[in-house]
Amino acid sequence: MRNSDRVYLELPIILMGTDRKGQKFVEETRTLVVARNGAKIISRHILVPDQKLRIRCVKTGRESELRVAGPIGGDGEDYHYGVEILEAGPDFWGIDFPLLSVAERAASRLLLECMHCHWQEVAYLDVFELEVLLANECLARPCKRCAVTSMWIAPGPAGEQSVKNEKVLNPRHSIQERKDPRVSLMVDACIRHPVYGDEVVHTENVSRGGFRFRSSRDYPIATLLEVALPYVPGAANIFAPVRIVYREDPPTQAKRAYGVAYVPTQMASSLTGMKISTPE
Repeated sequence: MRNSDRVYLELPIILMGTDRKGQKFVEETRTLVVARNGAKIISRHILVPDQKLRIRCVKTGRESELRVAGPIGGDGEDYHYGVEILEAGPDFWGIDFPLLSVAERAASRLLLECMHCHWQEVAYLDVFELEVLLANECLARPCKRCAVTSMWIAPGPAGEQSVKNEKVLNPRHSIQERKDPRVSLMVDACIRHPVYGDEVVHTENVSRGGFRFRSSRDYPIATLLEVALPYVPGAANIFAPVRIVYREDPPTQAKRAYGVAYVPTQMASSLTGMKISTPE
């Protein structure tokens, strides 16, 4: 069972060890996904499950022994592997990963960066914090490194801000009286299905427990998906498990309306019988 969210983020790393043939190598490569104690990495070398290597994170200079969990496909001459970082520590990636139990109170999860010290952390935002971030492109939060409240942004490709209000915010919003307040926000979200692949949709409203969107795809009730909300192509997106709990079929050829609810990680694993995203 994973102990943190996974951030789809490319970070430069250095691998040191031996390949399947016993040949020693030092390789400059990168991650595809990072988690508190693991990663999905790229290597040109053939590695075997359970073997040990050394890894250095170029961003932080931290080094650790790793264990190869196994291969996860590849692309051309490059191989993708899931690995466990055996001596990770809280600062290995330079990202703070909160415990997953905190995520149950969140409407959105994304990577934020302190504008003062550039410390990064996986942030779980409620609907009101998300609305503030979308409206102002920054959010005031306490920083562990600065020991004060500072302004935070969502870093995008090449260090640019990834959340732009002119793209994702609907200025007209209303809050409904219900168990989890629902805010009418039009936010880009990426829906991931193991067969259909990825689909970028626009939310119609967002609450702590889930959100509503429209799609031309046919998702039956109880379908388990993954979603990144908000979603920015090329940025550090975080996918969380959700389940279709509501469906409205239009009388015409218009797109169907869906409602999804966030699913705790443990429940998502038991429903599918397998992990629904890349191993740590």
